[in-house]
Amino acid sequence: MRQALLFLFLLIGVKGFAQQSQDFAGNWFWESPDGQNRMELQLEYESQNLINGNHCVVFYQVDKTDCRRKNAGAFTINLIKIAEGVYDGTIESAVSFTSGKIRLQYIEREKAIRFYLKEVPPGEFYMPKEAFLIR
Repeated sequence: MRQALLFLFLLIGVKGFAQQSQDFAGNWFWESPDGQNRMELQLEYESQNLINGNHCVVFYQVDKTDCRRKNAGAFTINLIKIAEGVYDGTIESAVSFTSGKIRLQYIEREKAIRFYLKEVPPGEFYMPKEAFLIR
């Protein structure tokens, strides 16, 4: 009985640690190799399987921006968990106010998330097709 309880405690502890290592909440940053383009994601959990957030993308050293900060509960990013460490959802361009489809995937060995624009928003927008963001 004692060994079973110890095993259960260890299993819960390991599972809790694994979930913490894939924590998407917080601010994530990317910069293009030439320094011309930057992106910041501000993410928070609505529930265990839902993430909301906002983005700010600056292209061509501030010449073009696609930003909308959190205001009155409106989010530009809405995601749902589809697998461990993988979320799919939408991102709304603050330029054209149209939505595209994105995927965020946690990359454990890099302690980073991969942003992938699966379907571009219609109209004008500024965001990379793919980016690896770090805290």
